[in-house]
Amino acid sequence: MDALVIERDRKEQVITLAGAELAYRVLFDQMNEGAVTLTCDGLIAYCNRTFAAIVRLPLPRVVGAPLRRFVPPAQRERFEALRTTGSRENARGDLSLVAGDGTPLVVAVSFAPLHAEGGAEPIGVVGVIRDIGERKQQEELRNRLIEQVMTAQDEERRRIARELHDETGQSLTAVLVGLRTIEASRTRREAAGLARKLRGTVAQTLEEVGRLSRGLHPGTLDDIGLAAAVTRQVEEFVQRHEVATDMRIDGLDAEPLPPLLQTTVYRILQEALTNVARHAAARSVSVRLARDAGTVELRVQDDGIGLNPALRAAGNRRRLGLQGMRERAALLGGSVEVESPRGAGTTITARFPVAER
Repeated sequence: MDALVIERDRKEQVITLAGAELAYRVLFDQMNEGAVTLTCDGLIAYCNRTFAAIVRLPLPRVVGAPLRRFVPPAQRERFEALRTTGSRENARGDLSLVAGDGTPLVVAVSFAPLHAEGGAEPIGVVGVIRDIGERKQQEELRNRLIEQVMTAQDEERRRIARELHDETGQSLTAVLVGLRTIEASRTRREAAGLARKLRGTVAQTLEEVGRLSRGLHPGTLDDIGLAAAVTRQVEEFVQRHEVATDMRIDGLDAEPLPPLLQTTVYRILQEALTNVARHAAARSVSVRLARDAGTVELRVQDDGIGLNPALRAAGNRRRLGLQGMRERAALLGGSVEVESPRGAGTTITARFPVAER
């Protein structure tokens, strides 16, 4: 006998006999999951400390309580179905619970019948309960990222199509017209002058195609590394937007960073510089990229007008790309912080852990 169920004033109370639970505690208290033993009526005859921690109550206040106490009304029908099935055979499912302090929980539950030695009829139910709230959050983050990746791909295709039509297409049209003009030239000197102009147009077109290619995937990440790619990106930003820059790169001459981390840092730099060009009205930008024993940090700081609070509202997150930066970083265990006092510029700092080999 493990416990007694005593009824007083129409209230049931479970009293565990001293020493009877010792074998359970040795085993169950080593588990990372919550473990409960239920009577046929659903009272908790025993639970381990992990389950008490999950429901945020002291162990003595959990033993003797009905498990349905921690189940919100909307989930009780599902809970009872799982428990009833679990009294006959193994049953599994996800449930929402409410901890003793009111905190909502999402858990994975597994019930199985408990038989006395040699007995055919179940005398209770054994349950294993695991908090999967973090897993659910990761799944939601993954789904949001997939949605954003698909949206970003579509936007990137539109941007490339627009630039190919507006810039590269016009340049190639100019080359075609120039070739026809050369064909109709009356003198070699006139043809040579037109050819020189066309050479400049073709060189400009090649540069535009190269810029589009680097926007899709910076080849320098594969060929030379992150430091060279960052340097080139900042130099192109200076040429296109005529903004003064102060750039410093430290600690990247050690072993190469993982490819996904390099790509993530580069994309966050791209997005941060794009925000400077579109929204900051800045005269200068400072870029710092540093690596120490366990961290890579990217900091982009401008002296512009700062972010308008309205732009940081939920409806404008995608336009600014701040949420995308944070979610890219979160996938690698990193973080992105934004400091933007109105009228005092904006500082975007991305930090990533670097595991030692």
